[in-house]
Amino acid sequence: MRFNLFVLILLFASSCAPIYVPSTRNVPMFRGAGEFQGSAYLTTGIAVQGAYALTDNLGIMGSYSFLSENAKDPQNTSENYTRKNSHIEGGLGYFNATRSRRLELYVGYGQGQSTTNGQYSFFFPTFGQQELIVTGNFRRYFIQPSIGTNNRGFNLAFTPRFSLVDFYEFTSGVVTEKPGEQLQLYIEPAGTAKFRLGEHLDGIFQLGLNIPIPNDSFFDYVPVQAAIGIQLHLGGSLRTRVY
Repeated sequence: MRFNLFVLILLFASSCAPIYVPSTRNVPMFRGAGEFQGSAYLTTGIAVQGAYALTDNLGIMGSYSFLSENAKDPQNTSENYTRKNSHIEGGLGYFNATRSRRLELYVGYGQGQSTTNGQYSFFFPTFGQQELIVTGNFRRYFIQPSIGTNNRGFNLAFTPRFSLVDFYEFTSGVVTEKPGEQLQLYIEPAGTAKFRLGEHLDGIFQLGLNIPIPNDSFFDYVPVQAAIGIQLHLGGSLRTRVY
């Protein structure tokens, strides 16, 4: 039943044609210095993540996500085009672990590009009011706090990420427009569950929402995201500080 729900969420997320596909939240929840984590997810596309604890309180992380699929050309439904999305980001943060809980706060920056179909008013003078194949380039700045449990076999974390998204350029055919809109704030809360599969391997499930503030974002976005994956964790003080 839970697996069927996850499949339905994935189908819903991929059935629309959003130009903004937020990244899966990278939630290391380190316990101590020298820890390394590498993760791979099936989500709205594919995502890979890495993170490393530089000290007992300082960590770095990075993520890359990619989506590519065939879609109908809005101008000629007998033809297909490639709908795609790619995004890379990195972050630096503070973390703290006690016997019962873990806290962290990361700040980061990312860049991405997305190709999909949609209607955008700044293309109306050239093409009229119609569906177009559009490529958008964006930057994203984020602050990502998390709080979670600190158990041996199963852990939960809550991450209310705040992102400022800047779609600074759109291209359709040979026409490029710079919309000049202000940065769009998104609140992107997510819950993450990690469960032990082996000595150095965890399974991960994540469910998140993406909410524009205010809610009149000029570009389309994925409202709900689910992700399921595996995580390799090595090194550090895992043996001595897992309670």
